Amino acid sequence: MQLVHSQYGKSAVGLLKVFREGDIHTVKEIEVSALATGDFACAFLEGDNRTTVPTDTIKNTIYALARDQLTDAGIETFGLRLARYFLDKYPSFEGVVIELQEKPWGRLDVNGAAHAHSFQRTGDGISLATVRASRGAPTEVVSGLKDFEILKSTGSGFVGFPKCEFTTLPEVTDRIMATRMSASWRYAGVAEGYDFNAANAKVRAAFLEIFATRYSRAVQETIFQMATLALETVPELDSVTMRLPNLHYFTYDLKRFGQDNANVIFYPAPNPHGDISATVKR
Repeated sequence: MQLVHSQYGKSAVGLLKVFREGDIHTVKEIEVSALATGDFACAFLEGDNRTTVPTDTIKNTIYALARDQLTDAGIETFGLRLARYFLDKYPSFEGVVIELQEKPWGRLDVNGAAHAHSFQRTGDGISLATVRASRGAPTEVVSGLKDFEILKSTGSGFVGFPKCEFTTLPEVTDRIMATRMSASWRYAGVAEGYDFNAANAKVRAAFLEIFATRYSRAVQETIFQMATLALETVPELDSVTMRLPNLHYFTYDLKRFGQDNANVIFYPAPNPHGDISATVKR
């Protein structure tokens, strides 16, 4: 028998950091996973742990470095710093993958004013980042988001599709378009000082501009247009991957009650839903 691949580390390390500027506080809540590849064969084959850094140590390192190294910059920057630290610290680590996600907290509005130290969950989705680093190779940074729900009440249709004896879907030129978007975008050749916050904001803005302002003849077309504008807007990107489930809202039949329904009352359909994804490269 041969050991052909191994990795290990610590996953789902959750932490919240409070940034204090006098009475004004800001919070950042993240979850981190750090997985290493390297010279670990002796542990698997012989139960010899001489090259195996305890996963508890990996966890403690994440918390300790967060004190000074986790800033209001993008989570990508913290991921790069963690990756560099682990590779510099432990010779048995040949490569590390740092996965991060950030939960959105927005400042609470009280009596028309932003509160200094109270927060609420926002609907901005969960920010994602993956840093892949290894000795002697370029570091890869991929940013992304998930659970980002958007909807428009018009500006979407679906016509001209194949029909058979099992087709019940009518053609429509005016429908609700709703999705719970997941997306990732890969940076090429960026370093630790890169402004990920600004770039990621441009990517999101590109997605939303297309979604809101372009008529969608198909979710597929919208995905391609969103990814294309993101690539055009941020030249450091080399690819964008998107997944847009088509969350259905169907017109409710009010004729049974002697009422008309001019596209004003809809019911959200549970599963199943459409599931469309694509990757667009420069």
